[in-house]
Amino acid sequence: MTTALDVRRLFNVTQETRLHFNHWYGKRKHVVEHVMAHRAAAIHRVTVDEVEAACRSAPPPGPTDVPEIRDWRPDFAFAHVAHHVVEVLGRLPCWPEFREFCEADERARAMLWTPAREVIAEVGAAGREALRNRVVSDFLGFLRDVHVLAVLRGHGLDVRVHPLADTVFKVDAWVERLILNPRGGPQRSEALLVHAMPPFFFSDLGITEFTRVGAALLPSRAQLDRAARRLRDVLHPA
Repeated sequence: MTTALDVRRLFNVTQETRLHFNHWYGKRKHVVEHVMAHRAAAIHRVTVDEVEAACRSAPPPGPTDVPEIRDWRPDFAFAHVAHHVVEVLGRLPCWPEFREFCEADERARAMLWTPAREVIAEVGAAGREALRNRVVSDFLGFLRDVHVLAVLRGHGLDVRVHPLADTVFKVDAWVERLILNPRGGPQRSEALLVHAMPPFFFSDLGITEFTRVGAALLPSRAQLDRAARRLRDVLHPA
């Protein structure tokens, strides 16, 4: 299990991270209380088969070309909602169950369902389909990241994730002091953690190939397998 305290002890260790954390901590108390109480356990047990089943259950996302929907920033990031759903259910849900849970569960309803209904009421009928497309797209993005986590953990790597690490310290995933970037491109956390002592190390998984599974494009399993072997050699050299 990974708690917010574990995340804070590991990453809140530089002047940059302390300033960033303190700024976040002093803003939206209801968000802070939820994230600091979150315990990540079920997310680390998700299997590749479960991710692929969830991908096949989701509809293909369409455009989100309504400005009010495209620029919508509810208090809770989608990652907060998705992690909450996984931990309460104890497993990764498919799309229909995720949608039903967000309507039925009091916490998820407050984080996503109610703000979504409010923005639709402001925008009108034109925003309904655009918002659905945005939530579906966010769900598929979450599945893409969980797919990477599941494959790497399947290789015996103790890869961890937590919404505090993601949304505050810009750490997508980590194993020991190695910070992983499953999405490719620049490391979001490097500017915050570059002065940490002992140092953190950063790894781009080098994913350039993708496979379509249902509505999702998932990182190539062959490339992830090679990345896992490379990471094992880095973390535990012979």
